[in-house]
Amino acid sequence: MIHEEALVRHTHDNLVEVEIVRSKPCGLCGQTQGCGNGIWGKIFSQKKGLLTFKNTIDASVGDRVYLAIEENYLLKTALIIYGIPLFALFFGMISTDILVSHSSDLKSFVGGVFGFVLGVFSVKYISVKNHDHLYQDAILVKTRTS
Repeated sequence: MIHEEALVRHTHDNLVEVEIVRSKPCGLCGQTQGCGNGIWGKIFSQKKGLLTFKNTIDASVGDRVYLAIEENYLLKTALIIYGIPLFALFFGMISTDILVSHSSDLKSFVGGVFGFVLGVFSVKYISVKNHDHLYQDAILVKTRTS
């Protein structure tokens, strides 16, 4: 299980919105909030990481909670983020090479770039549409109150 600390920002009905509090810096750039890896952080970043869960622990605004998330969710997400654009790149190159008469390396390259861009936009669409879906089964544990 992956454990992350979060701060309760809002509660309404039987739902609670939490914001992840990253305490450990990223190994690549040392930032603790947001992605500092240039274009990838801008493409895939969401607005301030508010996630919605069922309030099974009777949390209130200001409480600190732990989220426990299964590792296979991380694996599935990594497969989506890296696999779809890579597959689309190769599919674009191969299909351009097969479909275009008198194909050249430049045409295959353009087909690969088109496929990669299409793959990146597909991942963006998937991530926006399912932003909270991977976290619905997370386990909330209250650590301390405000």
